[in-house]
Amino acid sequence: MLAYDIVGGNYDPFWAGFPLTNINLCIAPDVLHQLYQGVFKHLVTLVQNVVGEEELDERIQRLPPTPGVRRFPKGISNLSQVSGTERKHVARILLACLNGKMEARGIIACRSILHFIQLAQYPSHDKHTLQYMTDELNTWHTYKDYFIEKGARAHFKIPKFHSLLHYVDSIKWLGTTDNYNTEAFERLHIDLSKEGWRASNKRNFFPQMLSFISRQEKVSAFDFYKSWTSDNEENTEQLDSSDSKLKSSSLGLAKYPKETRKKIDAISFLHGAPGFVGALKLFLNDCLSPGYRLKKGDALKKRLPFTTLGVWHNFGLVPLEVLDQPEKYLIKAQPLSSSKAARFDTVLVLENEEAQSTAVQGK
Repeated sequence: MLAYDIVGGNYDPFWAGFPLTNINLCIAPDVLHQLYQGVFKHLVTLVQNVVGEEELDERIQRLPPTPGVRRFPKGISNLSQVSGTERKHVARILLACLNGKMEARGIIACRSILHFIQLAQYPSHDKHTLQYMTDELNTWHTYKDYFIEKGARAHFKIPKFHSLLHYVDSIKWLGTTDNYNTEAFERLHIDLSKEGWRASNKRNFFPQMLSFISRQEKVSAFDFYKSWTSDNEENTEQLDSSDSKLKSSSLGLAKYPKETRKKIDAISFLHGAPGFVGALKLFLNDCLSPGYRLKKGDALKKRLPFTTLGVWHNFGLVPLEVLDQPEKYLIKAQPLSSSKAARFDTVLVLENEEAQSTAVQGK
């Protein structure tokens, strides 16, 4: 009985003598392991049980290429040791693959979970966004019985689904989830483990990895010391140059266009943009000084002083990333040709800095 008391855990927890401590508030949500590697993983399994693994894989394979979304040419059922990044890419395409194959109740349930996951990652919250999270979670509980009726699962007594109930209170108590998401710390595996392993000779590697990390820290400390002791004006010039490089590198465009002298009529037809000429006239009119601008109707009646334009088929875009390494997206506007199929990617552009309080303001 004494062994049972010791091994079985028949003891008072360490926080029992802390009257002002609520241990439940010390358990912080984790977007990576709770949402993507937990809730979303279960959601994909539910969808596969209802739709079928082969059918879902075929629909994923038929999706057109999209900037910022990874393609899965062999589907997702054969993936092993799926990473959090891969699950994020699957989350971006899952809902589109259910259209026409799953009933509306099931699609609404899936959409509510996907919306909740996105809302939980906002870098700023207010009472409206927290209410959005509550509404999406209530929608999930309203329609989750669809998967039980289809035999995809017998119950939803899953701890990680239960954890969703505490996200709003945790955000109120601890702040936004990016403050305690383990994804930020797992990024250190690359710097503190993988790079040191690659730099070693793979034999007796622990001392070599420690030496590698120590040298990296010394170099970083020396660089910081040099920047601290340098002149303030030089520091300002260096910061300005680095900022300009960052801004210029966020949007990449080839030096010369793919087509140098393409007729405007051909652009309107081949690129599927019948309103291109009118939009170009209004854009050029807005570029004029206020005293020389024409009214919208008069500007559209004017003839363009040129008949050809240089056309680029793609450009690179590096969006703002906080935790992850910046990923460059290739945005394409590629007309139909004899060698390639047409591809026109969709880009959402904010025309001004005003936006709803959903973490978009200022972007």
